[in-house]
Amino acid sequence: MADLFENYWWLLFPLGFFLFMGWASFMSYKQTKAKIDLLKTYAAAGKEPPATLVESLDKIESRDHADWHDKDDGSGAGGNAFLVVLFVGLGAVFAYEGYAGILGMGEVAYFVSMIMGVMAAAFLVGGIFKSGKKSD
Repeated sequence: MADLFENYWWLLFPLGFFLFMGWASFMSYKQTKAKIDLLKTYAAAGKEPPATLVESLDKIESRDHADWHDKDDGSGAGGNAFLVVLFVGLGAVFAYEGYAGILGMGEVAYFVSMIMGVMAAAFLVGGIFKSGKKSD
């Protein structure tokens, strides 16, 4: 089992990312459910819900990026630029490790570098196509 961790330790990064995104999605679901329950309470009492509550549900529906991005104008360029730089940097670090042999990973470092490069290219293309969309 220890040998498995030694050879595939880098898989903890994508696994952590998937766990984080799953948690963020679950928390967004719980927040939306709480707002809907609040709207039901207003409807049962025969009162008009605040406009900000209804608007917040519209914002949740139209939002398609994670909350951990920095200031984003809705085009997705800010979040994708960060991810492109992140994965290019990680790919460069792993490529250098494969070249210099600092940790002794050998060819595995080149493979990880290729994966990081593909992820960076995917975020770059996604950001380019997403920036062309018009938001309401």
